[in-house]
Amino acid sequence: MSEQKCEITHENEVIKICNYACQLLRYPKLNIEIMHRLKPVTKGRGYVLGYTNLKKNLVVLDVYTARLRKPKKISAILNVLAHEITHHQRPPYRQWHRGRWIIRQHYPRFYKQVNKNIVKIKKDKILKQYFA
Repeated sequence: MSEQKCEITHENEVIKICNYACQLLRYPKLNIEIMHRLKPVTKGRGYVLGYTNLKKNLVVLDVYTARLRKPKKISAILNVLAHEITHHQRPPYRQWHRGRWIIRQHYPRFYKQVNKNIVKIKKDKILKQYFA
């Protein structure tokens, strides 16, 4: 019973911190949700740290480690959040490349924006304590 209470408070804390970070990065209308996995991720399988829906203004984050399902550090969650918010700041676009259309989701300008977001989060008075 005490584990469940610990998980719920960790999830609530993460949602509050992420909502604050969204306001800091000028995206206050983003809805933050927690990803609930049914099983731990097995060895050799890829797993998703988070995903976003551009139409619904939704960001879903995985706040537990892949195998042991322990709470992740807040700094790791904020790094994933900075990446997902960048998808809203620099949306994907189509480009003609080598005779076919490709969709650019992750590209150099995108990663520069991710780094800018992380620097902004680290400079904030409240959030910088999680990166120490």
